[in-house]
Amino acid sequence: MAYCHKTKLKYCENLKLTQLVVLMVLAFAAIWSVSASEISYSYWNLGASVSNRDSEYLTRDRNLYLDVNFCRNIYEFSLDENYSGIHFWSDVTQSRDLSDDSSYVLRLLQSSIGLGVHYSTDVFSTYFRLGRGGSAARFKSVSKSSTPSATLTGGGGGDIFVPPRVIFSADRPATTTTSTNSESGLLGKLGIRYRASKKYEVGAAVLLSNISSFGTELSAYVQRDFNVGRSRTSAMGVLQGQMSIRADVAATSNFRSVGFSIASTF
Repeated sequence: MAYCHKTKLKYCENLKLTQLVVLMVLAFAAIWSVSASEISYSYWNLGASVSNRDSEYLTRDRNLYLDVNFCRNIYEFSLDENYSGIHFWSDVTQSRDLSDDSSYVLRLLQSSIGLGVHYSTDVFSTYFRLGRGGSAARFKSVSKSSTPSATLTGGGGGDIFVPPRVIFSADRPATTTTSTNSESGLLGKLGIRYRASKKYEVGAAVLLSNISSFGTELSAYVQRDFNVGRSRTSAMGVLQGQMSIRADVAATSNFRSVGFSIASTF
């Protein structure tokens, strides 16, 4: 009971610390806020999210994911006073340890890449993206005497989070055993972006995929623009362009996520 009390207390302290950090970031953005530029398809995002993923073999909630998103406008042409164009995009997400089983460590790497088309006005934009994505669940044994905490079923019904039997094999090598379950396929994303004011942008999207670990995802975000007085230039936008902070939420039938990121146009 004492252990449970300490664990709960530590969780509450971490939650309060997280809330304080979020408030500080929002305050910083408010101080440095400036008028927003037009909607851009040349940008990068670097952020983290707290996510809950459901599976027969996953029960740990509120796991941390790190995410890097990149988009580059390839070609754009004007249509009267509006614009249409083609852009390249990629996204990579890496989780911490997802396993609640002491026998192994489990980390999930997801990535996607493709091309998109967009149409933009002064305050509104819509886009469609098509590409390929993949998930890799990497299992790493922790001890020689591993014992499964759940009955392993053959195949796992396409669930990449089913731990491989080799992790629990009595005759496996004494050295660390690693194994990876992976899947890949096509995905498409339809989204909208809207300049709610000179300082705020909001957006929403739906992602469709034949990849089980991706599923059908609904997402939304709100973005606040600010500036830190940079004067140097960079082709990747690290030292040039509009800086922003962004809050995201996403959900599928077996996944929930909320996160914050730093973004920049270039």
